[in-house]
Amino acid sequence: MLQLHTGRESRFSPLTLFCLFTCILLMLGWLGIATRPHAFLASFWPANSVFLGLLARYPQTRSIYSLLGAFCGYMLADLSTGSDLLLSTVLTTANMIYVVATLLLYSYFRDFIHSLHRGYFYLFIFLFCTLGSLLGASFAAIAVPQITTAFMNGPFLLEVGDWFTAELQNALLLLPIVLNIPRWKKKKFILAPIAHGHNPVIHSLPLLAVIFSLFMSYVDSGPGSLLYPIAALIWCALTYRHFFVTLITSFACGCIIFWFTKEYLVVYPQLYTQNSISLRLGIIMMAIAPLTVSSIDEIRSRLIRQLQYNLAYDDLTTCLTRRQFMESANALLEQMQSKQRYAAVLMLDIDHFKQVNDTYGHQAGDIALRNCAEIIQKNLRSYDLLGRLGGEEFAALLIDTPPEYALEIAERIRHNLSQKQIEISPGQMIRIQTSIGVHICPPQHTDSIEMCLKQADDALYQAKRCGRNQVITAN
Repeated sequence: MLQLHTGRESRFSPLTLFCLFTCILLMLGWLGIATRPHAFLASFWPANSVFLGLLARYPQTRSIYSLLGAFCGYMLADLSTGSDLLLSTVLTTANMIYVVATLLLYSYFRDFIHSLHRGYFYLFIFLFCTLGSLLGASFAAIAVPQITTAFMNGPFLLEVGDWFTAELQNALLLLPIVLNIPRWKKKKFILAPIAHGHNPVIHSLPLLAVIFSLFMSYVDSGPGSLLYPIAALIWCALTYRHFFVTLITSFACGCIIFWFTKEYLVVYPQLYTQNSISLRLGIIMMAIAPLTVSSIDEIRSRLIRQLQYNLAYDDLTTCLTRRQFMESANALLEQMQSKQRYAAVLMLDIDHFKQVNDTYGHQAGDIALRNCAEIIQKNLRSYDLLGRLGGEEFAALLIDTPPEYALEIAERIRHNLSQKQIEISPGQMIRIQTSIGVHICPPQHTDSIEMCLKQADDALYQAKRCGRNQVITAN
C-alpha cells in the first residue's frame, strides 16, 4: 500500500520536498512543452515518468508535500508558456492521476513482484503504467474538449490512444533509467559499462552495432527500419550491465521517435496522431525486449555469483569452505615456493566444544563458532586465508611470514580467544579455549597444503595431549 511520509518521518523537511519537486517538475515541464508540435500534445513529456520514478525509487519522498510541489511545478510550466489557467489545471490533474494511480499499483504489488520473479519486473511496470495512463488519458480526453478546441478535438478513442501511448512511451524510455541509477557510492560502476578484465574492443561491438543499425534506420526510414536496432539492443542486453542497457535502449528508441515523428508530421500531417500511436506502440515493444532480457540476465548472473559465494564460504562463520581453502592455499603456497618466502599453516580446534553443545545447546555452539571465527579473522592479515575444515576445526595459512611472527600470531589468537566472554543468551556468558598446531613452511619446501595440514594437525593433537589451550609447533 502507498504510504505518504510526513516531514518528521522523512529525512527531507516538508519545505525541501515541496521546493525540490516544484523545481524538478518545472524544468521537466518546460522541456516537454518545447517538444510540443503546434495543435498537438508534446511528443516527449519526461515530467511524469521522472516524477513517478523518483517516488518509486525513494519511498521517503512519498509525501503530500511532494505531490503539492509537483502540482505547482506542472502549473508553473504551463502558465509560464501562455497556457490558460483552467486548461493547465485539467492537464496537471490528468498527469497527477497517472502518476498516483501507477504508484499505488506499484507499491501494492511490489513485494509480489519481487517474490515471483524479478525478470518480469518490466512487464509489470508496463501493465501498471498502462492502467494508470488509461485513467489519466480518459480524464483528459473527457475534460479538455470542454475547455478548448485547440487540441484533443478528435474522436474520443483516438485522443485517449494518443495520450495513453505517449505516457507508455515515456515510461519505457525513462523509468528504467531512474529506477536503476546506481548509488553515488557505486559511481565507478556507472562509468564502467563492461566487466573488469574484458577486452574493451570486443565489448564495444554491441554498442557499435546499435549505432550502425540506427544509422541504417535513419537512411532507410521505411516502415521496417523501425526494428533495425532490435537485434543489436538484445546483444547489448546480453553483454553490458543493466543500467548501461537502459541508457542505450532509451537513446536508440529516442532517436527513432525523433526521426519518424518529425517525418510523419511533415508528410502526413492529417494522419499524425494515428501514425504517432502506431509508432509509439512499436517503440514500446522494442524497448521491452532488451530491458527484459537484460533484467533476466542480471538475475541469472546474480544467482551464479551467490552460488559461487555459497560454495566458497561457510554459511555459519563466513570462513572459506574446506574445498575453497585447499584450492586457494595450494595456489598461494606455490607462489611462496617460487618467491622463496616463508609461510605457516595453523590448525585450530576449540577445546571441549562438545560440552558446549551438550550443556547449552547447538544454538549456543553456533554462536561460539561465529565468535571464534571472528576473533581469529581479526588477528590475521587481510591477505591470509582462514577456512573452516569441519565442525569446530579451523585452518589458517599465513603467507610471507617468518617463523617467530607465525608463532606470535598463533599465541595472540589463543590468548584473545581465552579472554573473550561470549554471550550465548541474555545474561549468560561462556568462555572458549582453543588448541593450535603450527607448521612452518620454509622457503625451500615443496609440500602441498595437504602435507602441511597433516604436520599442523599432528602438532594440534600434541597440544591436546599436553593439556589443551596452548600452541605447539610441528617438529
